[in-house]
Amino acid sequence: VWYMDGYHNNRFVREYKSMHDFMTSDNFTSHRLPHPWSGTGQVVYNGSIYFNKFQSHVIIKFDFRTSSISKSRQLDYAGFNNAYHYAWGGHSDIDLMVDEGGLWAVYATNQNAGNIVISKLNPNTLQIIKSWTTNHPKRSAGESFMICGTLYVTNGYSGGTKVYYAYSTNSSTYEYIDIPLQNKYSHISMLDYNPHDRALYAWNNGHQVLYNVTLFHVIRSEEL
Repeated sequence: VWYMDGYHNNRFVREYKSMHDFMTSDNFTSHRLPHPWSGTGQVVYNGSIYFNKFQSHVIIKFDFRTSSISKSRQLDYAGFNNAYHYAWGGHSDIDLMVDEGGLWAVYATNQNAGNIVISKLNPNTLQIIKSWTTNHPKRSAGESFMICGTLYVTNGYSGGTKVYYAYSTNSSTYEYIDIPLQNKYSHISMLDYNPHDRALYAWNNGHQVLYNVTLFHVIRSEEL
């Protein structure tokens, strides 16, 4: 478990060996990043942490094993420094996430009128493999997460919350859905999917909350 305090101008990451250690705040290793981060969209993947450098559209890959930057690259045209944050604010312009297919960046650009852009990234070079432009304004999204190549967006971050928009990168199509999301502590400021345990991890007003996810395969008529 990796824990990062705050959403800007901090550079220390705590690494806990187990969920129990995290819950009891025992036995952690502290890593000092070379630059502070922005937002809550950081992600750990294959031994490295990927984060948005504070007050920039630069993505950094930091290797925990060598305690050094292994790659950095600008995410061209991506808004930053609260230009296109999620509805709750918090410098959340660039959201990095991992699903079964690899590493993704979710952000917005002037060119797409502030609407969400989804980019698949090469985890080694940080180059964009492919991008998709959506019609969903990023500043009106509560949070979002990727599962199996589909971006799911919540309608808010406080009070009654639901997952109501989904964009499939596999088909380049979107739909409106209605999946209630229990918002027990009334302020979600981080929401990400972990493909290893098929759970959503949320930071909810000072509480770490996990939502188990069940994936269903839709059988189409041509498969029968």
